Amino acid sequence: MIEAELSEREWSQPFNRYDNIFISMITFFEIATLEMWPDMMFAAIDARGYDLTPREKNSPFVSILYVLYIFIVTFFIVNLFVSVIVDKFNE
Repeated sequence: MIEAELSEREWSQPFNRYDNIFISMITFFEIATLEMWPDMMFAAIDARGYDLTPREKNSPFVSILYVLYIFIVTFFIVNLFVSVIVDKFNE
């Protein structure tokens, strides 16, 4: 029989979360710049609720929201970039 060793564990929240309006705005900005967005998406998929431990693939529909957000935000950023270039060209 194998004996298991008991040890204390501590679960901490990641910095990129949606508990605070300021931290959530930073998280949205990081997603919009495509900086480590898959890690944030997988953490959001695994999230269950306040003060609950994550469960793997708890809500996979969240991935659709992340992908839609990325498409919409990058579409507007590209439009702004192109409009500035066209405006400068017209000058």
